[in-house]
Amino acid sequence: MQARALSVPRLVYTGTDDNVFTRTLDEAKSRQLTWRWEEGGVATEEREVPPHLAHAWPAWAPDEQRVACFGMRGSEKSKLETLLYLVASNGVESWELANLAGGMPIYGNWSPSATTFAALIQRGDQHLSLETASLEQPGKTTPLVSGAPLFWSWSRRGDRLAVHVRDSRSAFPSARVLLLEPVSGRVLREISTTPGEFRVPTWSPREDLLSYVENDDDGGNTLFLFDADSGEKAPISAAPGMVAALWSPDGRFLAFGESARPGSATFTSVKIVDLETGRITPCVTEPTSSFFWLPSGDALCYLSIDAQRSHLCWNLQPRDADEALELVRFLPSREQTLVMSFFDQYALSHPPVAPDGSAVTFAGYLLDRELLSADPKNLAARVYVLDLKKGAEPRSVGRGQFACWNLPGVPA
Repeated sequence: MQARALSVPRLVYTGTDDNVFTRTLDEAKSRQLTWRWEEGGVATEEREVPPHLAHAWPAWAPDEQRVACFGMRGSEKSKLETLLYLVASNGVESWELANLAGGMPIYGNWSPSATTFAALIQRGDQHLSLETASLEQPGKTTPLVSGAPLFWSWSRRGDRLAVHVRDSRSAFPSARVLLLEPVSGRVLREISTTPGEFRVPTWSPREDLLSYVENDDDGGNTLFLFDADSGEKAPISAAPGMVAALWSPDGRFLAFGESARPGSATFTSVKIVDLETGRITPCVTEPTSSFFWLPSGDALCYLSIDAQRSHLCWNLQPRDADEALELVRFLPSREQTLVMSFFDQYALSHPPVAPDGSAVTFAGYLLDRELLSADPKNLAARVYVLDLKKGAEPRSVGRGQFACWNLPGVPA
């Protein structure tokens, strides 16, 4: 098995005035990448200062040369201006990759080659559209498929998109799992017309294998592996409710969470299947909202749920150990809550685990600190970095609503 070249951990986050900032672990100060267009402007009778430009959901390109983010100005009640920006990693240059024509950006991720960006845009009432923007042809997006819900992932070469979509506008709504050509949206293969309760069909990082979930004849769900080249599929495990799966970075292991009943996004257990041996072993056995692999593939970071006190807790669970290490308890920011609700999508593009496996990042409020000591009127979410070791204390990076790391390196 090939070793992986680990990237230097580089944080990107939305902070003060809805601007985008970056920071490395050894830097004492963050670097600001975006600025308000009306910075220093004053409204007069002859000149009207434009409304505040908010930046959201920054994502490192795989080559770390630039950051993509959405820009939003105005409101749906007046005139909403929405754009897709690229910013150089040093903050010196920025480009408008595409004007989204007032569509509300929801999420986006890069192709592995860092030449194309796929974005989920809400256009009209409950109408979600998957669209791609190319660095070679800036200025517009190309619609590929629409529906709700809509989830996807890039193949390891970036030549295919695996999409799980439900045609919500049809008189008889139906869901499908498809393979699409990412430039034209041409359907290359229809994998399933009876998908089960899951979100993202995810590609193995080392083979053209795809994990997805099908609905059983008895109404349950079965996790499958699909070979995108041969068209063959094999069942992995059955579950009564929601299933979410993430590949280890080396592609040997597949971690999957199972909920106890349909409609629940709380996973009662997380199991790991070893593709070399076929063995399935329990890993996490407490209520969990989300889980993420360490780049080494030897452990999971997961967020357990304290339902009575409505907070989350970061934990570190080695793949071959019984005991998990509790790290920190916190209340998530609004944006952090959204990430955890759809973690299997965001894990592919906005990882909370540093690319060298040394730390996690999160945004929110620490229990018994900000929540008890601060004036509620001045309470603001902060971005934290926490080393993945016993006794570590979270370090505040600054005020912010969302943060993620750069992606792990490619196989050496």
